[in-house]
Amino acid sequence: MIAMLAYSQNKKELVLLKKLSNEVVCRISEEDWDFLSYENKELLMEFLETNPQVDISCVDVAADRGVETAEKLHSNNKNTYIILIVDSTISPMAYIRPSIMAASLLMRPIEPEMIKKVLADILLDFVRHYRLCSNNENFVIDNRDGRQFIPYDRIVFFESRNKKIYINTEHEEYSFYDTLENIEQNIGDGFVRCHRSFIVAKNRIKKILLSQNTVLLDNDYQVPLSRSYKSALKELR
Repeated sequence: MIAMLAYSQNKKELVLLKKLSNEVVCRISEEDWDFLSYENKELLMEFLETNPQVDISCVDVAADRGVETAEKLHSNNKNTYIILIVDSTISPMAYIRPSIMAASLLMRPIEPEMIKKVLADILLDFVRHYRLCSNNENFVIDNRDGRQFIPYDRIVFFESRNKKIYINTEHEEYSFYDTLENIEQNIGDGFVRCHRSFIVAKNRIKKILLSQNTVLLDNDYQVPLSRSYKSALKELR
């Protein structure tokens, strides 16, 4: 799944971006495509507060809170590709900054061929990077919905439930078929097994309650701790 977000207060631009992005994706990638668009800044800010995973974003920095939006997207998704829509009303000093790290620019008036070229360049780099190089940074799920890349730093825990594995992030849950034993062998040192049904991210552990057989995570979620895994958890205290 590739997630793209577009923010512009120009409705025609949003319609054009969605149409052309679909064309480019169908030509370049077989991944499922999720396109979200906002022209209302309040609704956009509410959405960004959920800390969503966004792979590619297109932001009108001349719009109300446009620069803030681009900065928040970069802060929440360090690997996101940010395309900025710019015009002569805003100085480059406002958006050429480390807190945004734009991958490309679209200068108004925006021509369809310009959008296609920019999107194609971004998408080709995205596919090449994440398919060939991202296994160290992302957990990869292959299922009937296509290939999904979940950054390890977003994963709170893995859970085995109803013969499936569930990955829990701050706001989403992903399911697929596998075993915790297999996952345990293929993920890095940032995770620890605490129960036959749970693997948790070490940096999300808030407190280990040995007497209560519980691991308290930093989102206040409580995960069971079984006796056979207590020794591994004691080393983290």
